[in-house]
Amino acid sequence: MDTGIDLSNIEAVVFDFDGTLAETRIDFAKMRRLTIELLQRWGVWEDGMAEDKYVLDIIKAGRENLGSDPEKVAQFEAEADEVLEQVELETCATAEPFPGVVEALQELHENGLKVGIVTRNCRVGVASVTSRYHLYHDLLSTRDDVTRVKPDPDHLAQALKQIGVEPQRAVMIGDHITDVQGAEGLGVMTIGVLTQKTTREEFEQIGADAVFPDVPSVVAAIIEARKQP
Repeated sequence: MDTGIDLSNIEAVVFDFDGTLAETRIDFAKMRRLTIELLQRWGVWEDGMAEDKYVLDIIKAGRENLGSDPEKVAQFEAEADEVLEQVELETCATAEPFPGVVEALQELHENGLKVGIVTRNCRVGVASVTSRYHLYHDLLSTRDDVTRVKPDPDHLAQALKQIGVEPQRAVMIGDHITDVQGAEGLGVMTIGVLTQKTTREEFEQIGADAVFPDVPSVVAAIIEARKQP
């Protein structure tokens, strides 16, 4: 299969989780609404604060409006985490991996590649799916594990450091433009998968190195490339 990119030297394959490896059907509209209500209760809500922002960014803006009292900040963050986990766990309990994903991750492992999952989701929610379906991975890095989450490249950089693979020998695979943005400046190859709403044109515009239909097709290409003389 001619992918137009060189996958022969890849040693680590890092995946986004929700929408890439599994279909969780998280109710993001509900999450957004509950987050706004939280900020309103704390008196840190401002009109327009949520415009063109992800939920985690809305929470960050609210935290910044709290001031520097560490106890207040800690309590606010705990309540925000509770809101997000509540919504995520409602659907993670019944979430399933996309067809062929379990086998694809196992095949990467059997062929000597490191497998990572880097996600903005909470650890308990993701782990409930990976354990239930035995999704192989060497590393799981969630928003609970880092200070700066993707699309901040530090999230992926820290994951690769833990795995012990140089960025130039890694590929990041995801269903959203934030997965491509999260590799910016690292030297990591990026691949978009068309499993959700992001289009091929959107991936190409943001600078993805390649676009595939889904995870199994990417993995098949990586395995094939590594077998070439």
